Amino acid sequence: MATLPTIQQILDLEDVRRGEPVVLAGAGNLGRAVCWVHVADRPRPGELQLVVDGALPLDGARWLEGTAATGVAGVVVGCATALPDAVVHAAQRLGLPLVRLRREIQVSRVTEAVLALVAEGRLAESRRCEEIHRRFTELARAGADALTVVSHAAAMAKCPVVLENTAHQVIAFAPADADPQLIDDWESLSRRIIVTGQTGHDGTGWLVSSVGAAPMEWGRLLVRCPEPAVAQVVIAERAADVIARDLLAHKDEDSRSRAHHALLTALSTGELLSAEFAARARALGVPVDQSVLVAVVIRTRSPGDLADRIRDLLQDLVCLHAALDGGSLGVLLALRPDDDVHGHLVRLAEAVRRRAPVIVAASEPVTSEQDARKALVEAQQVAAAASGGRWDAPYVKLRDLGLHGLMYLLRDDPRIQAHVERELGPLLRPEHTGLISTLRSYVDSGGNKTDAAATTNLSRQALYDRLKRVSQLLDADLDSPRVRASLHAALCAHDAIGLS
Repeated sequence: MATLPTIQQILDLEDVRRGEPVVLAGAGNLGRAVCWVHVADRPRPGELQLVVDGALPLDGARWLEGTAATGVAGVVVGCATALPDAVVHAAQRLGLPLVRLRREIQVSRVTEAVLALVAEGRLAESRRCEEIHRRFTELARAGADALTVVSHAAAMAKCPVVLENTAHQVIAFAPADADPQLIDDWESLSRRIIVTGQTGHDGTGWLVSSVGAAPMEWGRLLVRCPEPAVAQVVIAERAADVIARDLLAHKDEDSRSRAHHALLTALSTGELLSAEFAARARALGVPVDQSVLVAVVIRTRSPGDLADRIRDLLQDLVCLHAALDGGSLGVLLALRPDDDVHGHLVRLAEAVRRRAPVIVAASEPVTSEQDARKALVEAQQVAAAASGGRWDAPYVKLRDLGLHGLMYLLRDDPRIQAHVERELGPLLRPEHTGLISTLRSYVDSGGNKTDAAATTNLSRQALYDRLKRVSQLLDADLDSPRVRASLHAALCAHDAIGLS
């Protein structure tokens, strides 16, 4: 991320190589950015301190400790003889890059070369910051939500980014290729990360920027970067600002509910790997990797405030929940291995159905977070396939749907679509579509015309006339069980295609 020259880049300069540099300590920190090379008694943060002619103070170890405390990037000592062991040991203990030049160098030429590198880096840094501002301005104008902003921030910073609320609960997380377990036991870790001011670095590797300001402070944005560059600071501040604007626009919405929505949406679309999904769910208090998971989709034709009407029911469950589309609410239950799954589903379904006319669809239980998406997709499919029927059971599963459910799963298969056209084609013309309901009643009754007449509220003679017309249009013997079975499959497929 650094655009300023690093210590290693400076050591690679030809004028420095002539001094035959030897790294005595802090080799792992040679990637530190350097804002200047300075020959002076008062070191400043970010500078590479240059000591010529081996002119170290008598108590070199104590001097080095004081120099490190100022925040210098490293120390280069020009000395023909070996440096005192105490000085080297002090640098090793501090992790401070300490370099000895065994031969004399021209300091003016080195500082000149570093000045050129710094100027080039400053220009690149300026351009980078302009690009960051432009990107976040676009996100703000687009009304991007917190999860989107966090994802963009992590991609730009190339570091993990966490958005938490004031209770230190993870609302959004983008790992940027880091281990998702970074946010395990997040509340305990977060409470130890303390900074002052709107943006600061805690010294343990976290750059922190407040989201909002008193009295409307929503939480913090945290970027995992041991030594943040200017661009990373800008990213943190701009991301926190855009998120604050989004939260202000949705101030009446619960941030945890929005986090649930973002997580379940990302799961259903396949945007998350199972490990990241499990880590983010744990951070929200739902241990999906230690539970039996059952996906439930509650579907209604009049969604309204369905989530609000059953919010108290959901609060008593260990689950993730979110509106999946205009007419359904998704719930991912995390049950204990010894829980009665059927009993939990019955109680939830009956409680929900007492408050609203809904269809409650459930997946088969799964025992791994890797299967969570499969369970959620299955429950969505069951809910969609069941939406046109009547169900006496508290909840519906895939096996309850029978042929209708199978046809829903196969509705996009061109062979199924061809079967519908082949079997029902003439009835699908606008002038004959009214005959579809007559045929369906007759087929559903198993060929019993008395029952079909009662279902359609037609007289027997009117039903006979309609069935005769259907038989003529389809050129089919409706008294044949084989024909009725084929037509039943075609009707189920036609209904399933209509639900797409």
